[in-house]
This record gives sequence, C-alpha cells and structure tokens, in this order.
Amino acid sequence: MTARRPTKLSRWHEWAIYLSFGALLMTGIAWLVLDRWIRVSGAFGPEHHPAEPAMLILHGIAAYAMLILAGALIPVHVKAGWSARLNRLSGLTVALLLAVLGATALGLYYLSAETVRGWTSIAHWVVGLGALPALTIHVISGHRAVKERQWRPAARADR
Repeated sequence: MTARRPTKLSRWHEWAIYLSFGALLMTGIAWLVLDRWIRVSGAFGPEHHPAEPAMLILHGIAAYAMLILAGALIPVHVKAGWSARLNRLSGLTVALLLAVLGATALGLYYLSAETVRGWTSIAHWVVGLGALPALTIHVISGHRAVKERQWRPAARADR
C-alpha cells in the first residue's frame, strides 16, 4: 500500500474547496456586474437589478462554506506543507488573500461611513478577483513541487 503524502487533500475536501470557491467567484462577479453596470427600468427610473440581493446572500453562504473548508486545512495540509517546505509563498499568499477578504467582508457588513465602505468594497472585489490566479498558482505549483521531489514517505525510525 502506497503511503499518502501528508499535504494531499482528500478528494471530497479538494472538490468542496473548488466548488465553494467557484460559487464565491461566480456570485461575486454576478453581483459586481449587476451592481456596477446593469440597471432595470423602475417606476421612478433606472433601479438596481432585483437579483442583486440574492447574489449577496448566495455569496455569503459560499463564503461561510469556504471559511470552514479553509480552516480545516490548517491542522494537516498547512502544517505538513510548512514542515515539508512545500509551496510556502503561494500558500501564504492564498491565506493572506482569504484573511483580507474576510476582513473586508466584515467591513462591508459593519461599516456605515460611505467613503470608507466604498474603498472597502473596491478592495474586496479586487482582492477577490486576484484570489483565482493565486489559488490556481498554488495548486499547480504544489503538484509540480511534489513531482519534482518524487515524494516518498520518510523512513520510520522504529524499523
């Protein structure tokens, strides 16, 4: 039986991250497009699209899922990757982006000063769009690093 490398995610965890990240990206982009560029005719002139609130709700649900899934990476995936000195820069980048997204999401929810809220919104969607290439680079470089090292389990001391 081949030993499993400690940084490899289980299939369900990997796909859950991809699905929740995809849902976050799609709902975030949908909201951004609806909010910034699409207006519908209303009784008093152009109005925001009625699907905007639904996109925010779905975005929030996907964000909770992503935070749970990302937090579950810490005890095994992050710890083992850090110890093995694998993919540290891209992993730290993804973690930092998730932290900034979480902080700016809280700001969007709780800030009321319109100027600060406007800048927080821009920071949130710019960082959110940057998270896709960061996660993609992390996954690809992780696979590449493992191939280059030809990962094998360490020899056990008790043998």
